[in-house]
Amino acid sequence: MISDFASIDPAPPLEKNQSIESLEKTLLDTSLPLFLRYRAMFSLRDLASPPDLPTAIPAINALMKGLHDDSALFRHEIGFLSGQLSHPASIPALTACVHNLKESAMVRHEALEALGGMGDEPGVEDTLKLFLNDKEQVVRESAIVALDMAEYEKSGETEYALLPQIAA
Repeated sequence: MISDFASIDPAPPLEKNQSIESLEKTLLDTSLPLFLRYRAMFSLRDLASPPDLPTAIPAINALMKGLHDDSALFRHEIGFLSGQLSHPASIPALTACVHNLKESAMVRHEALEALGGMGDEPGVEDTLKLFLNDKEQVVRESAIVALDMAEYEKSGETEYALLPQIAA
């Protein structure tokens, strides 16, 4: 399966014939090497794109369970992939993550920015506004960026950031 994403992933997806249940088990098994768990993570991401695939919501639900992992790095990567996918099925888990004040600021940052990419979904913009005065600077700044992203999503523009034309 060719990924729909232009990112350079730190691990290739696993073989295509694995079930979502098997991939979820690998994703969540902390006794396995992190590289193998990342491979399962990217396989699940690919099964969630495009968003109308019949595997999309089950794959998203499996990925969101990774937000409860012991590793902040791992949870951060789940947040990043959620931003790539921008699937509404991830909103409840991302919202819970951002509201968890014991969560690492960098994980909350990724969750906010992932939510910002879904800013046209009901309630997301109100959630983002709650974090404009967070005690963590990176969370506050991420809320600002996420609100800007949300505004873009609602605008229907085809370009996120247009560069001004410079006369030659």
